[in-house]
Amino acid sequence: MDNSSAREEILQNIRNGLKKAEFKRIDGERLGNMNIYVTPDRPLVDIFEEELIKINGEFSFCQNKAELVEKLIKIHSERNLAVCYSPDPKYLEIIKETGIPFSEEFKNEDEIKTGISGCEFLVARFGSVMVSSVLAGARRIFSFPEIHIVIAQENQLVLEIEEALDGINARYGDNLPSQITNITGPSRTADIEKTLILGAHGPKQLIVFVLKN
Repeated sequence: MDNSSAREEILQNIRNGLKKAEFKRIDGERLGNMNIYVTPDRPLVDIFEEELIKINGEFSFCQNKAELVEKLIKIHSERNLAVCYSPDPKYLEIIKETGIPFSEEFKNEDEIKTGISGCEFLVARFGSVMVSSVLAGARRIFSFPEIHIVIAQENQLVLEIEEALDGINARYGDNLPSQITNITGPSRTADIEKTLILGAHGPKQLIVFVLKN
């Protein structure tokens, strides 16, 4: 038997098999995370905290801005946040209250140790922070400083990534940000001898503050 005949015989066997096969139809609209994951019966803030800590992130819940300022001062005294970079007026006001050295322009980047930003959403299921290029400081804060501090409101918490993406669509419509990123813990790699290294290509520390609504 030549190669062409053998090939045709194999293809015909496949065709015959497909005719006999029965495939179960799945209604895509009814298939969602509710059918895959168990929905935890706990507050989203508790789920987010637990998942963030699992991936080497840090979490702190604040009742108000005064408590946030107090906790930032404490972290600065323990780790020296050095120069904090944030071009967002909302966070500059908070940084000024702490007395931490700051810069609203990305100059002398070697001196900048900490970046403070907001976020689009917090995804509780994975302890992830969803950010976009629309946020003040955007790519620079997410990529360069050693420490990335995120300040969010409690109402920015969602359970699933799909909910966050739906929120992005609702917020921006046809003018979607050029970059939407899901940050899950400090940057990491284990490419070299399977040894986990934090901060290989981004911040070594991710600290998330959630303010009560």
